[in-house]
Amino acid sequence: MFKLILLTGIVIFILFSIWYAKKKGITSSYKSNSEPFKILKELDSPLDFGYKTVWIAVKTNKKIALANLLKLKNIQPSNWESGIQKAYKNSIFITPQIGEWTIAVGMGLPTGDTLESIETLEILLNNLSSIYGEAHFFGTHRVVEYHNWMKSINGKIERVYAYIGENNQNIKVSGQLTPPEKKLTLFNSLSKEAKSNTYWDREDLDYPDEELVMKIAENWSINPVKLSQRTDIKQELGLIGK
Repeated sequence: MFKLILLTGIVIFILFSIWYAKKKGITSSYKSNSEPFKILKELDSPLDFGYKTVWIAVKTNKKIALANLLKLKNIQPSNWESGIQKAYKNSIFITPQIGEWTIAVGMGLPTGDTLESIETLEILLNNLSSIYGEAHFFGTHRVVEYHNWMKSINGKIERVYAYIGENNQNIKVSGQLTPPEKKLTLFNSLSKEAKSNTYWDREDLDYPDEELVMKIAENWSINPVKLSQRTDIKQELGLIGK
């Protein structure tokens, strides 16, 4: 008899919990969160981005051709709001034309935080720059202090600097310093000087941060954290894909 009473009480409690959840909209809220993400296609204003992500800047206005070169699938038009939101997940957003440039941004790109990933990016950038003349990669994430900038011109890598502050090591450093770097004494754990213990105690070394990445991006091509200030961005939809 006691077990029957206990079982009846449990059933009543479960039924009451379901009723209460529906009343408060808990189950409907969960359902809405699981619905497919709707990609908006209404024209909107440019959105700034750049922190905690990666992007490629290419000197072209041919978005569809760029999407094909990046081998994107499920390509569809997207405005800035949907494009940037999806880019911070696992997709790639190809922006409307920005001056002479177009940017492909998103965590669906190679992230450049390993040597293997950098080598993949070098091939990709060289391919893009052999077609369009110039292509750049940038990546930054303040949590692990990952910072990367890469430049390819006419099919050849001209500059690579990749650093992870979490372990205070460079992944790769190659090429000549570009103008925004020349005034700095950039830390380089792969240099000959770094083989000496005294190198690691130097106080004149400059360590990269996300603001330096943006400064270099602005000097080379486009600073994505200042897009909302520009007046040369074409009023058109971008493309989203994976």
